[in-house]
Amino acid sequence: MAETEMKRFFIYPNMRKEGAYAVLPQVCDQLQREGVRLMLPMQLRSAALDLSGVDYMDTGAAVQFADLAVVLGGDGTMLRLARAAAQQELPMLGINVGHVGFMTELEPGELGEMEKLFLGDYSIDSRMMLHVAVYRQGRAVYENDALNDIVLAKGTAFRVVRVRISADDEDVTHFNGDGLIVATPTGSTAYGLSAGGPVIEPSAENLAVIPICAHALAAKAFVFAPERRIALSAACEGGSEVFLSADGGQGFAIRPDDRVEITRSPLRTRLVRLKGISFYKILQKKL
Repeated sequence: MAETEMKRFFIYPNMRKEGAYAVLPQVCDQLQREGVRLMLPMQLRSAALDLSGVDYMDTGAAVQFADLAVVLGGDGTMLRLARAAAQQELPMLGINVGHVGFMTELEPGELGEMEKLFLGDYSIDSRMMLHVAVYRQGRAVYENDALNDIVLAKGTAFRVVRVRISADDEDVTHFNGDGLIVATPTGSTAYGLSAGGPVIEPSAENLAVIPICAHALAAKAFVFAPERRIALSAACEGGSEVFLSADGGQGFAIRPDDRVEITRSPLRTRLVRLKGISFYKILQKKL
C-alpha cells in the first residue's frame, strides 16, 4: 500500500471522447471535495467546460507540479501522456471513456474508488519502457521513449520491407515483409498481439520482436532479455520510405543505411491500481 499524500492532480481528458464531457465534472467535483488542487491542460481554457476552481497549465509544467495525473480516455490517451509523466516519475490513474482501456483502472461508474487515493489504499504498477535512437552516419538524428512499442513499417502499400535484426551486435535474423514491432510487455497485448506475437506478463520485462506479415515461413517472434541492445536496419524495395513510430506517434523516415537501436529505457511508467485485479483477469475481461 502507498501512503503518500497527494493534493495536486493534473486532469488530462481526451475531449474527443464523448464520454469525457460527462465524466470530467464528476471527477473534478469528487476530487475538490477532498481538497485537491486541480489542473487542466491550457488548451481547454476556451472549451466552455463550466468548471470552477481549476487551474489551466501547459502539460509540461503540470506534470512537474502535480502529484498524480488522472487520465480520461483510453489507451491512446494514456500513451500520449506516458513519456512526459515518466520523465517526472508521475503516477497515472486511467479512467476509461474509450473502447478497450487495457491500461486504465476505472470505468465511469467506478469513480467512488478514487476515495482509496486518500486512504493510502492503492498500489503503483511500475512498467518498463523502451528507448529508441536512430543513428545516421554515426550521429543520433532521432530519439524517443515508448511504453507500448516501436514500429517499423512501410509507407507505401504493395511494397516489401527488408528487415535485418541483431542483438548485442550479433545477427539474429532477416526477412521481407510489411515491417516489425518491438514491444514491451505492456505493448505485447496491443499491436504485437494482433500481429501474432506472444503475451508477456508485465513483471517479465522482456522485449518482444515481432515481424509484421513476413514473407517467410521461418520468420517468428523473438523474446529478448531486457538488457539486450536490439539493432535494426530496414529498406523498402523501389526506394519507398520506411517509417519508425513510437507508441503510434508521428512517423520518422528511416534511410536504408540508418541504424535503429532499441534498449530498455531508464524511464518507467507508473500506473495507479485501486482494485487489485490481476493481469490475467484484466486480460480475460478486456480481450
